[in-house]
Amino acid sequence: MNFHSVGFLAFLAIVVLLFWALANRRELRLTMLFAASLVFYGSYEAWYLSLILFSTLLDYWCGAQIHRAAQADDSRRKRRYLLISLVGNLGVLGFFKYTDWIVESVQLLCTTLGLEVDLWAARTSLLPAGLLDSNFGRIIVPVGISFYTFQTLSYTIDIYRGVLAPAKNLRDFGLFVAFFPQLVAGPIVRAIDFLPQLELRPRFDRQRLREGLWRMVTGLLKKVAIADILGAYLVDPVYNSPGDYSWVVHLLAVYGFAFQIYYDFSGYSDIAIGAAKLLGFDLPENFDLPYRSRSVREFWRRWHISLSTWVRDYIYFPLGGSRGSEWRVARNLLITMLVIGVWHGASILWVIYGLMQGLSMIGERFFERLRGGRPWATTRAKSAVSWFLTFNFTALTCMFVRALDADQILGVATEFGDGALGAIGEWGWWALIGGALLHWYPPAITEAVRRAFHRAPTPVVGIITGLAAGCVAVLVVGETPYIYFQF
Repeated sequence: MNFHSVGFLAFLAIVVLLFWALANRRELRLTMLFAASLVFYGSYEAWYLSLILFSTLLDYWCGAQIHRAAQADDSRRKRRYLLISLVGNLGVLGFFKYTDWIVESVQLLCTTLGLEVDLWAARTSLLPAGLLDSNFGRIIVPVGISFYTFQTLSYTIDIYRGVLAPAKNLRDFGLFVAFFPQLVAGPIVRAIDFLPQLELRPRFDRQRLREGLWRMVTGLLKKVAIADILGAYLVDPVYNSPGDYSWVVHLLAVYGFAFQIYYDFSGYSDIAIGAAKLLGFDLPENFDLPYRSRSVREFWRRWHISLSTWVRDYIYFPLGGSRGSEWRVARNLLITMLVIGVWHGASILWVIYGLMQGLSMIGERFFERLRGGRPWATTRAKSAVSWFLTFNFTALTCMFVRALDADQILGVATEFGDGALGAIGEWGWWALIGGALLHWYPPAITEAVRRAFHRAPTPVVGIITGLAAGCVAVLVVGETPYIYFQF
C-alpha cells in the first residue's frame, strides 16, 4: 500500500474519521489504530505480521523483565534479558537480510579454493518456498524490518539504561512498534517520545490538521513530480544502458540520483509526519536540506536524522564517541558508519559506502586537528569550496546506493556513448532543474507559502489539496515503490 496510491489515501481517510469519532474513547481509539496498523502492514504480505508480532511480544516481555530486575537491583538478570532482546531481534533481521549475502560470500570462497560445495542448493532445500522470491530465488526481506527492529531495540536499551519505564500494556507497545504512518520507512521513533503521546486526549486543532495536509501534499509532489520522473527519464535509462549516453548525461544522472533518493525519501517522511499529525501525533523530523552541508559530518546531521541520532546514541557514544585518542575516535567513526552502511543493505557495495563515509569523517577530523581545531570555512569562498566538495562526494558515493553491482558502477563511470543532452527528455530536465532549485532557494520562501496555506480559507485549502491530488494522479509513474522500502 504505497503512500502515493489511491488505496492508501482512502485507507488513511477512513482511519482519520474513525480516530476523531473515537476521540473521547481512549481504549477504543487506540485499539482501532493498532488494528488499522496491522491491516496496513499485512497488506504487503500477510506473513509479515508474524514477524512484527514476534518482535512486539519479545521486546514487551524483555522490557518488563529488565524493569523488574532493575527494581530488584539484579544487574546480571538485566543484562540477560537485554541480551535476549538483542539476539532475538538481530537474529531475525540477520536471517532475512544477510543470509543470502553470507551464503554468496562463502560460496565464492569455496569456489576460489576449489571446493565443490553447493551452498545455494543446501539453503534452498532447507527453507520454505514461501520465504523465497519467485523470480530470483532470494530470501524475501520483509518491508520495514530494519526500521522497526531498531525501534524496538531502543525500547529495551532505554529501559536497561533506566531512562524509560515499560509500556503500560501490550496494546500500547504494539502501537508504538506498528504505527502505520512511519512503520515501513521511518522516521525511527523512540518509545520515550511516542508512548507519552498515547496518554494525551486528542484535541481537534484546525492548524495541526492543515499542517498535516501541507506535509502530505508536499511529500506527494516530491515523490511523483520529482523523484519518480528523475528515475524514469534520467537515472534508470543511464544506469541500464550507459553506452547510449554521453559522459555529460552520465554526470547528470549521478546528480539526478542524488536528488531522486532525497526527494523520494524526504517525500515519504513528509507524508508520514503529515499523516501522523492528522491523527494527533508528532513524529521527529528526518531531513534538513542535507545537500547544503559543508562537511560529511554535517550531511549526516541533516540526512535521515532519526537513523543518524539512533546510531549516535546506541553505537557511537557507547563505543566512546569523540573521547580518547585520535585512533580510538577514528575507530568509533569507522564502526558507526559501517553499521549505517550494512544496515541499509547486505552487499559489498554497502560496506564500501560505509567505509567511504567513515574515512571521509576521519579525514575531516584530521584536517581540523592540523589547524588546531580552528574552522577552515571562514569566508564565503571557502564555504563554497567546502559545499562543492561535500556535495560532489555525496553524489558520487550515491552510485554505490543505486548500482546493483560493481559492473554497473563501472559502466556509468566509463562506458560513454554519443547521446546528446536532448536524450534526457523534457520531463527529465524539468525534474532535475526543479529539484535543484527547490533544494537551494531561500527557506523563507517555503515558510511564506506554508503560512499562506495555513491562513487560507477552508475552501481554498480544499481546492489546493484537490489540485495536488490531481497532479499526483497525472504525474504518477506506475506503482513505483519508495527506494527506502528495500532497506
